[in-house]
Amino acid sequence: MNHEIISEKQAIGLIALFVVAETFVLARGIEAKQDFWLAIILGMIISVPFMLIFSRLHRLYPQKDLFDMNECILGKTLGKILNFLLIYYVATNMMSVMSVFNHFIITVSLLDTPIEITYIALILLCIYGVRSGVEVMGRWTEFFLPIIIIGLSIGIVLVIPKMNVKNLYPILNEGIKPIVEGGILTFLFPLGETIAFVMIFTTLRDDMSFKRSYIYGLIFGGSLILILVLTEVLVIGVDQTSTYFFPGYQTFTRLSIGGTLERLEIISAATFILGGFIKISILLLAVSRGFAKIFNFDDYRFIVTPIGLFIANVSYIFYDSTMFMFEWIADFWGYFAFPFEFVTPIVLYIVAEVKMKLLNK
Repeated sequence: MNHEIISEKQAIGLIALFVVAETFVLARGIEAKQDFWLAIILGMIISVPFMLIFSRLHRLYPQKDLFDMNECILGKTLGKILNFLLIYYVATNMMSVMSVFNHFIITVSLLDTPIEITYIALILLCIYGVRSGVEVMGRWTEFFLPIIIIGLSIGIVLVIPKMNVKNLYPILNEGIKPIVEGGILTFLFPLGETIAFVMIFTTLRDDMSFKRSYIYGLIFGGSLILILVLTEVLVIGVDQTSTYFFPGYQTFTRLSIGGTLERLEIISAATFILGGFIKISILLLAVSRGFAKIFNFDDYRFIVTPIGLFIANVSYIFYDSTMFMFEWIADFWGYFAFPFEFVTPIVLYIVAEVKMKLLNK
């Protein structure tokens, strides 16, 4: 399978946009109420060792993705079993992300449009992106990320008059437990989901860049999450941030200039959808590469279309309403993701280090 090479800057942009994508529409760390900012920072701190684990695995197994690493570390049989499980995890993640963004599009702008239409349009766009390869996706991100940052910056500046600092008080009103809970959930969704990049990254232009890419991508993306949720809480308060389906969008509906320019939330909606496109594409790429490795295909591109259409169809059937989608994510996603995002990297890292030490004796 061909190795696709991207720059460190592109890798950082992909990781940052990936982790912040759903935060455009779903608030993170809000389980801690007014202490959400502490929960988000805690989630970033928890994530740092895993970013180091990912970069270390790349150093131990150069020019290999996670699917190759699993077979090298655990052996052919156990490695393939874990690969199947990881593909299932990523595909399930992709289903939920697709549902989030399709329901967002229908709810806020295309009320009379059948959701099937948005599903088809979004998945076809993502299929096109994935078939173009991670190098092209990296260049797209390099182009779009500044636009997204500028759009969000304009939106945040315009909404400053609507902010109320009192919405951040009281601090530590409910103790440490909600902060820890919010930090763990922020790690599991979305910071820990960056394990998907170990499935698609094989070579950067500078092999020493893996550590910087993961750490800087985490810091950049985590900071954007913090800024977005801070803006939401300052504008609409903790209670509404935690109860609205799409608090980010609701926040930017407050935008207006002199009472004459209204509906400026379209700026935020466009950035939300761009983030969703990148995240879905990365997940689809990971699933496609996984199937190609398991079945020993020379290239993953020819299976992208059937896999993408299948996952989109299952997502449409499974998440039949916005309320069910949010309930599933809130009640089950953390338990489902924990073994893949927390346990798997630690086990692989320990076994890989032990094997390397035994080989070097």
